Amino acid sequence: MSPQLIDSETVLFSFGYCALMLVLALIFLKFPPKKINSLYGYRTERSMRNELVWEAANSYWTKLFVKLNLAAFTIPAIAYVIYPSQIVLITVIASTTLLLATIPITERYLNKNFDKDGNRI
Repeated sequence: MSPQLIDSETVLFSFGYCALMLVLALIFLKFPPKKINSLYGYRTERSMRNELVWEAANSYWTKLFVKLNLAAFTIPAIAYVIYPSQIVLITVIASTTLLLATIPITERYLNKNFDKDGNRI
């Protein structure tokens, strides 16, 4: 299927998905979790070790999440050119993969900056 035959709603949905993910990232940026909790924020065993690690993890993760979501807007544009009939599927899978990639990247940041007990290195 050529790009001209893809309806505009499909393209808008793909960019809308990216926009929704960016809005979520901006919400985390604007309203970071204040204390360690089990509902909201970057929650891993390591990030919940103490308040210092919690704040560092959430600050780092949120900024990374925003940057990756801004970059994610290129995904539907590229998918539209390369494989337009699968633009929504490609956008959702690639954007979700970027979100999941924030976990090992943030954990690597924590490993580099904190010991196993949560003390700053």
